[in-house]
Amino acid sequence: MRITLITDSTCDLSPKALEEQGVLFAPLKVLFGDEEYIDKISLSNSEFYEKMKQSVELPTTSQVNPNEFHELFTQELEKGNEVIGLFISSDLSGTYNSAMIAKDMIENDKIHIIDSRTTSFSLALMIYLVSDWIRNGLSVQEIESKLTPLIEKAQLFGMLDNLENLKKGGRLSSGTAMIGKMLNLKPIIEVKNGIVEMANKVRGSRKGMAWMIEQLKQDYPSGSIPELALAHANDFEKLQEFKALLLESLEIERIYEIEIGSVVGTHTGEGVVGVAYFRP
Repeated sequence: MRITLITDSTCDLSPKALEEQGVLFAPLKVLFGDEEYIDKISLSNSEFYEKMKQSVELPTTSQVNPNEFHELFTQELEKGNEVIGLFISSDLSGTYNSAMIAKDMIENDKIHIIDSRTTSFSLALMIYLVSDWIRNGLSVQEIESKLTPLIEKAQLFGMLDNLENLKKGGRLSSGTAMIGKMLNLKPIIEVKNGIVEMANKVRGSRKGMAWMIEQLKQDYPSGSIPELALAHANDFEKLQEFKALLLESLEIERIYEIEIGSVVGTHTGEGVVGVAYFRP
């Protein structure tokens, strides 16, 4: 029996990359006022960041509804396939719960829903691993057994370039945002155990990159890392700068480069650079 992996668009892998991995995805929606767009389908990353620059208010996002999952799951079951659904943290979106509702509606034990407890390029890193395991012939039970401890060890750091989106979203006052800009403050957020928290604040991008690299070194004192994901939000040059700094002091077997898309980019803004990995 073939296993089909299904995720959602917050993984920030392009439709082409997902297709190459044999992964199906359910897109979330992005709304600029009354205009609704389908993430990764009717709105590309470049279009999103351009529209966000021109928008006074932040766009909003909406989760995948259960009917969409019902259709996806049913199609795969009718093909005789088993389904693994790996989705954004249930603490960050209702998408996981929508998938659970669809599973309960279908009442089939060949559907296996997993809460990744993360999002974006950290979720993408999991998808690459699970895709490899499926190609290597592992069973659903073997995949779940290997993935469960990795979910608990998943770590994502992202350095925000500015405070504009936090101000627009009401998370910062205009005065605080102005002071932050004057001081060139770069907040570093982390996703760990399913939620987003502030990890640090630094002055300047290079200090932020150095701090994230230091966290990697603390977790991997040998300096050798099997795989990680690097990400950027419409700033590929900054990603390459970060990658070069990483490789000066660390040996990394596999590096996946990912662009943060509209759903996560709505909250973080443009210019983010970050790293996701599994703590040993």
